[in-house]
Amino acid sequence: MGSNRFATTALFMTILASTTHCTARSADRSDATVASNKAVVRRWIEEGFNHARPKVVDELFAERVAVNGQAVDRETLKQNMARHLAGFPDLHVHIDEIAAEGNKVGIWYTVEGTHQGDFEGVRPTDHRVTWVGSDLFTIEQGKIVEARFLSDLHGLLTQLGATVSPRPAVGPPRP
Repeated sequence: MGSNRFATTALFMTILASTTHCTARSADRSDATVASNKAVVRRWIEEGFNHARPKVVDELFAERVAVNGQAVDRETLKQNMARHLAGFPDLHVHIDEIAAEGNKVGIWYTVEGTHQGDFEGVRPTDHRVTWVGSDLFTIEQGKIVEARFLSDLHGLLTQLGATVSPRPAVGPPRP
């Protein structure tokens, strides 16, 4: 009977050790995936904006990406980046916070630049401006497949001296 108890205990300990090892390996893989996903986002900001290389989009984004709920292609993303870089040739994005879980990466960032080119219909002002934003990315197989961008465009345009007015209401007024 003592021998059976020892064998059962040994079997239990072996199973426990092997499942703990599997769980640890799974956590290691998950940690590696999260770190890899963060690196994709950091690379997009650093190379794409801070080193003015919109072509990095081809390496980091899927061919079709959902941006704020709309499907766009890589060329559209590069044009949007080019518009920002043309308006603010010295544009610099600083990632203030980055958080990730699973295949999601979120960043809170601060942007600085000098308004030296047309931007959103505003002629160059040579004003040094700062604005903030937050982005949420979904990454699958090392590529960004979805992005949600939220930027303080109102604050930016106000710093540029643009008149910002609300869009007119459509339809009958609500009670």
